[in-house]
Formats: sequence, C-alpha cells, structure tokens
Amino acid sequence: MPPINPREQQQVLARLGERFRRLRLVRNISQEALAENSGVGLSTLKRFESGRGCNLAALVQLLAALGHLGELESFFAQLAERGEGTILADGDTRRRASSPRKYNSS
Repeated sequence: MPPINPREQQQVLARLGERFRRLRLVRNISQEALAENSGVGLSTLKRFESGRGCNLAALVQLLAALGHLGELESFFAQLAERGEGTILADGDTRRRASSPRKYNSS
C-alpha cells in the first residue's frame, strides 16, 4: 500500500480530532478535566482535538479516561479476525518483514 500523502493525513487527523472532541463534549467533560484525569497534558489534548494529532500512548490514556479504550482494542481485534492484522493475533506471529527478492535477469 502506498504511503498516505500529507493532505490525506491532515484530513484524517482533523476528522479524528473532531470526533474525539464531540465524544468528550457528549460526556460533558472539559478539556482541563480530561487532561487532568488522563494524565495527558492540556496542550497535547488541544493539539489532538484541533487535528494536529498525538502519540499513541496519549490516545490510549485519553480513551481510557473516557471509558472507550475497549473500542480501540476491538478495532485491532477485528483486523486480526479478518486476517489483516495477523501480527496482532495471539500465537506465532512474524517478527520482521521480508526484504524484496532480487531476481537475476541473466
């Protein structure tokens, strides 16, 4: 799969941030309260909600504080069930990607 272009990446981050903001507001939680309850910095939360992203650890903490960490875990479990995320399934999994094979054309 080709890498995502910067414009698409920004659009995805903006949608995720907006959806997360709506989730927080439905729960009637201020940014300040969520930052404190999650252990994530207020500036990190504001940056995420404004579409500039955050690291995975911060996202996990934020989702846990809202009681929605299970949805993230379910997402990866669904990928594993469909065979798209076998690395995420239990049991033997690949530890490294194979390098492309070089064919001798002679």
